[in-house]
Formats: sequence, C-alpha cells, structure tokens
Amino acid sequence: MNLEQYIPREHGAWAMWIVPMLSAVLVTHFSLSFLLLFLCFALLYVAHHPIVMLAKRGGNVRTGEKKFVVVVAVPALVIGTALIVIYNLPWLALFGMLELALFIFSVKAFVGKEQRTFTNELTIVAALTLSAPASYYTITHVVDGKAVMLYILNFLFFGSSVFYVKMIIEFLRTKGFWRGEAEKARSMTIAYHAALVAVILLMSIMKSVNNLVLLGFLPMLVQVAVGVFSKNTRVNFTRLGVALIVQSVVFLAAVGFFWK
Repeated sequence: MNLEQYIPREHGAWAMWIVPMLSAVLVTHFSLSFLLLFLCFALLYVAHHPIVMLAKRGGNVRTGEKKFVVVVAVPALVIGTALIVIYNLPWLALFGMLELALFIFSVKAFVGKEQRTFTNELTIVAALTLSAPASYYTITHVVDGKAVMLYILNFLFFGSSVFYVKMIIEFLRTKGFWRGEAEKARSMTIAYHAALVAVILLMSIMKSVNNLVLLGFLPMLVQVAVGVFSKNTRVNFTRLGVALIVQSVVFLAAVGFFWK
C-alpha cells in the first residue's frame, strides 16, 4: 500500500488546522495532551480524501483505500477516546461530534460535486479551525472567552482565503472583466471583509484581545484590497499558496507575541 498517494497536498488546508492549534499553544502552554490531540487531528485529516473516494465509488472500492482509512482512523479514535478518559476531558467529545457533523457534510458535498461552493469551503474552514478551541480546552481544561476569541480570529482569517481565491478564479474565467460570476464573487469578497473589519474593530473597542494581535490580519487585508481592484489576468497559484502560508505565519506570530 502506497501511503504517500493518500496524503493531502493542499498546503493551505494543512495550515487551516495546524496554525489554529499552534495559536492555542502560544496563548497557553505546551502539554502532552496537546501533542496527542495534534496527532489525532493529523490522522483524521489525512483520512478525509480516501473516505471521500470510498463514498464516491460506493460499492466499487479499492482495497488500498479501505486499508488506509483503517490504518489512520482507528488510531485517531483510540487516541481521542484516551484523551477524553485519561485526561478527563468530557467536552472534547462535543468537539468530536461537531467535527464529525461537519466532516459528513463535507463528504456529501464532495460526492455531490459541490466541493467548490462557498458553503462547503466555509464548512471545511469551520471544521479545521475548531482545532483552536479544542486544543485550548485540551491544555487548560476550560472553555472560556479566550477559547471563543481564538476560534473567531482563526475562522475569520482562514475564511478570507475562500473568498479571495474564489474571486481570483472567477476573474480569470471572465478573462479580466468584472462581470457575471466574477463581479458576484468580488461583491461577496468585499462584503465578507467589511464584516471581518467590523468584527475586528468591535473586538478592539471591547478590548476582547490585545489590539496588536489584529496586526496579523494586515498582510491578508492588503492582498485582498489589491485583488479587488486587480486587472492582472495572470496568476501564479504557487506564489499565491506561498503568500497565504506567509500570511498564516504572520498571523500566528501576532497571536504569539501580542496576545498576553
């Protein structure tokens, strides 16, 4: 069984669950329970693609895919159960149920060839960024306002890429004209980021988080502002992916340095 063929290669999606988990560590501390949760998330994440393939094929399945799902999913469930029982983390079961519900929704969307819709992609972001409050709870044994703020910040940050990338793709399809689906995508991108800025300003006014943490959104907002008025019909998606990863690092650094 060639395990490498089943490993997801979408670097942005990896960042969507790893960065939120690390942000929880940065505002709390490292622990063995966190390390176990990280491993659990990693195993479940790599199980997503082969499970989608199995669901798409129905009865016509490949033995390798079934074996791979068993190899990664069973240890993940054992680790998750051990965390709940050994570390006395009952609320982790709730996080698990939420993840499962979002996971099933996502698999159905892939099977129905609706994986590129805003709804499904935002559902994936919501599922992956749940790793932030789940990690925070695993480390601290509490779910408080800080856990909620971590989730909101991570969801808003990674949700941005969904709208931005969709806007760029639709713009390229119309060969450099803001019309039809491209104009609709741009309007949705502007609306999302206007709401994002409003939430950030509200957090700042209410002193929910240190204002300097919000600097982590600046590179992303600049990129979106440039893209909204872009006339460029050539986009290097490799560079775009690298840019999104760099922005994630900046966001994580802002959380790590300025949260407390």
